[in-house]
Amino acid sequence: MIALAKATDWVDAWLGRLCRGIVVLTMLALLAVIGANVVARYLFESGGINEVGEIPELLFPWLIAAGIVLGVQRSAHIAVDFYSGKLGPRGKVAAIVFVNMVVFATYALLIGPVVEIAGITADEHTPLLRLPRSIGFYSLLFGMAGTMWASLAIAVRVVAHGAEAAPEFDPEESVT
Repeated sequence: MIALAKATDWVDAWLGRLCRGIVVLTMLALLAVIGANVVARYLFESGGINEVGEIPELLFPWLIAAGIVLGVQRSAHIAVDFYSGKLGPRGKVAAIVFVNMVVFATYALLIGPVVEIAGITADEHTPLLRLPRSIGFYSLLFGMAGTMWASLAIAVRVVAHGAEAAPEFDPEESVT
């Protein structure tokens, strides 16, 4: 089980790097595109670049999906942990594994319909750039698959090393 946990951790770390890259690249692209459009509003009589409006619509879902996966990996998502003080070590492991497997199973059930919707929307295109509208649904699939993997990785890590191996959100990183 420890070898499986190490392999899972490696893939989970790779997924985290990929998500951080997506967050950085989408933020940079959004800043560049929106900034260019602000400048264009002052330079052109037409009031800006019309095509720019479609780019945030397509990129923003990728930013959100990658951020959600990173949140799951760091346990920075909404969680209810009132039970953890009342459970012993085995109970904590069982509860953590159960919750993460429920998340995994729920997203597994939702992948089929999202793939179907992505296929349907692939024929629809944005008016100006003519890009497929399915791009947003593929970001949803990425976020769902990433959340599934992160949940599985947490469960495997906890089974192999105990409840202490579960990620704990650092309140110092909170915006509240």
